[in-house]
Amino acid sequence: MDINLIHHHEILSSGSRIAYQFFVILAMLVGGWFIRKDSEKWVLTPVKRWSILGVAFLGAMLGSAVPAFFSGGLVEDLAWSMPITPKTVMGGILASFIFVVIYKKLSRTDFDTSDGFARGAIAMMAIGRIGCIFQHCCYGKEASWGINFGDGLSRVPVQYIEAIGLFGIFYLIQHFHEKNLYAGRRLFIVFTLYGLLRFVLEFGREQIADIYFGIGFYQWIALLIFVVGAWQIFHRSFSTPLSPQTLNAQ
Repeated sequence: MDINLIHHHEILSSGSRIAYQFFVILAMLVGGWFIRKDSEKWVLTPVKRWSILGVAFLGAMLGSAVPAFFSGGLVEDLAWSMPITPKTVMGGILASFIFVVIYKKLSRTDFDTSDGFARGAIAMMAIGRIGCIFQHCCYGKEASWGINFGDGLSRVPVQYIEAIGLFGIFYLIQHFHEKNLYAGRRLFIVFTLYGLLRFVLEFGREQIADIYFGIGFYQWIALLIFVVGAWQIFHRSFSTPLSPQTLNAQ
């Protein structure tokens, strides 16, 4: 077995799988509650509303798992060698968005639904990242300061930093929701801020996927999320009337 694979298992074995699973389930429950609650404002039939939610869920599940098989490096090795495929929340939110856009185009649904996913998506990511802290996955590079995650080395606590950043984004989106600010753009504010946060944090995370043109595989996904979010904000701010009935993207 590859020495890096053994080292990765050494770190994970010192973490708590049960705590990780608890926070993943909690993240899905809390995030799902926000999405269900916010989706009730959509002027759609119950069948159409639940169809969109189902498509979003399917996209999230597939998108979170598929990138591991193409990422190269240790992540791809783990994807093919372990019964549980490594997941990435970035692939999940991006694929979920794409799936819903395609479904709405095919079903000719013009009502904008993006705000309905904003609070739930960021809540899921923030709570789920706490699970990564307990499991010791997504660990940082060696540093003179940091935390020992079980292999005897001091590492950059990127999981902690990301969790703090995610809860900060949630607080911001919650404020926008309460004040009804940036209608039709809140989800894409999440995309933009999280894409930027994750892109920067990847420089401090142990690179366990392949590197292309100087940056890691997952940084390219983070960059794509940032671009999608920034473009949607720009497009919706200057090119599209900000009315729920006329916004045609997700």
